[in-house]
Amino acid sequence: MDIAIQLAKSFDVDLYMILSSNNNIPFFEEQNIRILPFPRSQAQKMEFWARLFSGGKKYKAVIGTPLEGAWLSYQVSKIQGIPFYYFADELFKNLTAHKTQQQKKVLVKRMKNIQRNAAATIIPSIIYTGPDMSLDERLNIDPYYLAVKSEREEFLETKQDTGHSFIVLPNAPSYTAKKQRSHFYRDIFNIDDDKPILFYAGTLDWALSRKIFEETKSYQDKPYHLIFQARTLGLMGDTPHPFIKISTVPIPSSMMNYAVSSVDIGLALYDKNRPKEAENGFSSGKIGTYLKNEIPMIAGSLPEFKAFETHGVATFWDGEEAFDNIALRSISELEANRRKVPAFYEKYLQYEVFFEKLYTNIITATRTH
Repeated sequence: MDIAIQLAKSFDVDLYMILSSNNNIPFFEEQNIRILPFPRSQAQKMEFWARLFSGGKKYKAVIGTPLEGAWLSYQVSKIQGIPFYYFADELFKNLTAHKTQQQKKVLVKRMKNIQRNAAATIIPSIIYTGPDMSLDERLNIDPYYLAVKSEREEFLETKQDTGHSFIVLPNAPSYTAKKQRSHFYRDIFNIDDDKPILFYAGTLDWALSRKIFEETKSYQDKPYHLIFQARTLGLMGDTPHPFIKISTVPIPSSMMNYAVSSVDIGLALYDKNRPKEAENGFSSGKIGTYLKNEIPMIAGSLPEFKAFETHGVATFWDGEEAFDNIALRSISELEANRRKVPAFYEKYLQYEVFFEKLYTNIITATRTH
């Protein structure tokens, strides 16, 4: 959403997205952002290409992600003679996990062709490049190294000799970190006491969230509430959890900051023993959402997540200690950690600060086409 919001300050924006029951349509206050169906059916494809070939609106630039979107955007760029940007925000091997070897071969060839012709490649920060690297090193190291040494290296080609740019855009909301006045989850669950709320947004398919789900079944009265905003109903069983308050109602994007501002500590949980989780790491959207709303975190169990504790915006959890112990320690550090969030967010995650490089690149590229 934020890339569209930032682009809309200078351009009209057409956002093509797959419309489905599990892919909520975002709400934008900006009147110059249009949401259009991504062409998948034969009828949609005919309408899409007819509009481009009939002398309709010519775009200034096009940005595509991940596989279908990138390939379509590349084709549009060739037809309209405009710069194309590849947004590598999904893991190629996950997207192709159920493809045949022949299908993968075709997709790899396409991705390399896309990469070769992109004006720049956009990658999410802060990308994991090794447990011995500090956050500053991750952010300031040569962006080419950031990209090709990440999990995306299997289809990102070397472009050092041709001056290709890698632009880092954090998976975080725009503008400064600020906690809104909100009682959203206290109202939802009728919580009227002063106990802090520990909050997890995400799937129970992650190992540590399932560990907490099982461990806390034996919990009774604690000096905190635990709320899961979860997507995976089928993993929860049929009976209510005796301790965790669970919401499965999707939060509209326009209300996300308001809702998250009503909690006190956010859980960012990625198991170090599961490659699928480790690869998400610093590019996790929930980290940006928590910190945008001045919510310090419990972060674990990736070793590199200790950096959040070092910077004073989280309590690190190794995944082995009893959750109640880490919850109580995080509560004791809550106010001290919260005070450090705004400066940390501005330096490492504030979206529009990083967006400036992409905007400058687009302006330069459109002048040469």
